[in-house]
Amino acid sequence: MPSADRLPPRGELHVWQARLDRDGWPSADALPVAERERAGRLRGARAERRWTASRWALRGVLGRYLGEEPDAVELRLGERGKPALAGPGAALRFNLSHSGELAVVALADGVEVGVDVQAIGRKPPQFYADWVRREAVAKCHGVGLWAELPDGPVAVAGFDAGDGFAAAVAVAGEALPQLRHFAAEPGAAQ
Repeated sequence: MPSADRLPPRGELHVWQARLDRDGWPSADALPVAERERAGRLRGARAERRWTASRWALRGVLGRYLGEEPDAVELRLGERGKPALAGPGAALRFNLSHSGELAVVALADGVEVGVDVQAIGRKPPQFYADWVRREAVAKCHGVGLWAELPDGPVAVAGFDAGDGFAAAVAVAGEALPQLRHFAAEPGAAQ
């Protein structure tokens, strides 16, 4: 299990999965103001609850690596809107995606990362497999899905996120690091 005194080792990419509908995730009340306000703008109690749980999953995972309480993790938005750490631990790169009841957080030390997960719907499964790969690459670069991608190599691969989901992760560089999978549980990462 990762500890607060080390980032993911070079050559490893850590992928955390969190089930958002489980009981025990903190409420939006303890989130920073901007995140609390964003949660409040979502339509429907389930969407707000899942978005809030995904933020606590992200904060809990980051807190494990940084040795901080989840509510003390300071986040900022990069120039293109990609979340990043605001303070110490800036070498830790991460990305979050959620769809339905599942959130996925990918982390690496010193290399940009993007991740995407989608609940599989009525279209052929290959559509979702292709979609998550494209979105993971765009998120690695910190650009929108339809934006022109910057130059530079990106390695991308799909991974098993469980029945009913397609998922992919991308990292800047020629090769994908070794993937290690973990589960983020309510309260366990807090």
